[in-house]
Amino acid sequence: MFRSWFKTLSSLQKKGLSLLLFGSFFLFLFFSFQAYQFFQQNRLAFSQTPALTTEIKEEEIPQRIIIPQISLDLTITPAKIVNNHWQTSEEGASYLLGSGIPGQKGNVILYGHNKQLLLGPIRWLKEGEEIKIINRRGEEYIYSIVQTKTVTPETVEILAPSEEAVLTLYTCTGFLDRERWVIVAQLHSE
Repeated sequence: MFRSWFKTLSSLQKKGLSLLLFGSFFLFLFFSFQAYQFFQQNRLAFSQTPALTTEIKEEEIPQRIIIPQISLDLTITPAKIVNNHWQTSEEGASYLLGSGIPGQKGNVILYGHNKQLLLGPIRWLKEGEEIKIINRRGEEYIYSIVQTKTVTPETVEILAPSEEAVLTLYTCTGFLDRERWVIVAQLHSE
């Protein structure tokens, strides 16, 4: 039916129809790319910015995260929230500047993409397993996992400062990365 209808069109109509379809296809690609960029920049964000008041010395910034149970050994890059955009490392984990200092009281916030070579495998960790954080001075801190859970970006209380020495590690999960897979770990007491 379409062929017979298409044959009845004049050459000019066929060209116009082709241009219309071609233009529609490129508009679709353009808006799809715009939507992809929007979701990418907000992928690891939460709906509100946490209180970020901790000042940290250069040598105290976490440099590596090691989790032997999942063969994970990543560099950590300092990151900020700029205009509600959470800076995120494409090659390792990100440390939210202003959150807690490893080895001290406070909530150390680390996050990263849910990719197999990044933080994707943290979804298989269980309570009691250990996470090692090494700062730029070379000091090592061991945290034990006390809780794993899935939350929405509105669950901002997981990012709140703490009177205890805790580590909050998270990545995206769920359909279109609409949720966060969160690990809460406490510092081993010496």
